[in-house]
Amino acid sequence: MQAKILQKIYEKVDQGQKAALVLLTENKGSTPGRDGSVMAVFQDGTSLGTIGGGAIEYDIIKRAKEAMENGDDFEFDYNLTEKGELKMACGGDSKGFVKLFFPNKNLIIFGAGHVSQKLSRIAVKTGFNVIVTDDREEYQREKDFQGIQKYITATPKDAVEQIQFHKDNTYIVVCTRGHNGDEEALKALLPKDYKYLGMIGSRRKVGAVIKKLREEGFTKEQIGTVHMPIGLNIDDGSVEEIAISILAEILMIKNNGSGQKNKAM
Repeated sequence: MQAKILQKIYEKVDQGQKAALVLLTENKGSTPGRDGSVMAVFQDGTSLGTIGGGAIEYDIIKRAKEAMENGDDFEFDYNLTEKGELKMACGGDSKGFVKLFFPNKNLIIFGAGHVSQKLSRIAVKTGFNVIVTDDREEYQREKDFQGIQKYITATPKDAVEQIQFHKDNTYIVVCTRGHNGDEEALKALLPKDYKYLGMIGSRRKVGAVIKKLREEGFTKEQIGTVHMPIGLNIDDGSVEEIAISILAEILMIKNNGSGQKNKAM
């Protein structure tokens, strides 16, 4: 059963979801669980396995879900008396810990041109799982794409159907080779879940794309979730620095940064 629980945690995390492993390490007196009992808790509140059921298990599931939002492992120590936090009458003590598991951040890049290549290279080194999609198969052999997770040869619309999207860990950059590809990508992406969505382009291009999306029926609020023009205002216009400015904006969103200069320690 323990192997099944660990495998399920791996599967959930691989699918882009958060999970927690609960382990009972020490029980004294009358307790509902046994030493070494394990349980998995998933992001949607479901669980697999048991640490004895009852009030302890209910409270741990609740605390594990909260911890997935805060990002901290934690230990627990329940006194199972009427004076304890759970107001139980078992008379024992239960100790253990909860280990959290988080999926890697996924960067999905629509377009395989020069900016995509430089962005892919630095994003891989920053710890992102990078997926690049373009309808030009030959571009996947570019040296800057070494280390990416996947290269999808498809139009933006078809590529979207092959990718999983999650609101907590999906970051998307749209930089296809033309207006039509960018518009196609945004139309397919706007209904999806994501943490960040940005499109490269001049202000004139951005204005034209916004106008077209409004004509297609997308709301001002939906379009407002897209960072365009993309990136922070720190580059000199070179491909390499544009890529850095894009990743800088993504990291700012990822880490809840302000974009301001750090204060002296």
